[in-house]
Amino acid sequence: REELGGASVLILANKQDVGGALGSEEIREALGLMADEGGGSCGESGTEIGKDRHWAVFACSAITGEGLAGGMDWLVGDISERIFLLS
Repeated sequence: REELGGASVLILANKQDVGGALGSEEIREALGLMADEGGGSCGESGTEIGKDRHWAVFACSAITGEGLAGGMDWLVGDISERIFLLS
């Protein structure tokens, strides 16, 4: 949709504290976010999905809080790098 063009996509791979949970690389693969697009595991950000989306997959646990701050930091940073200010 045009309204979402340029949107940052943050995928939080929750439940990392539970045995058998898919890791961020497995989730990336399941969603078709290929490594040659710059996708990565363990909080590495990717390049554009299609032509106008930046994305990242972060392994996290809502119970322990692990990975949540990193994901939010990436999101804020990605958005702040692409804000256009009109004077």
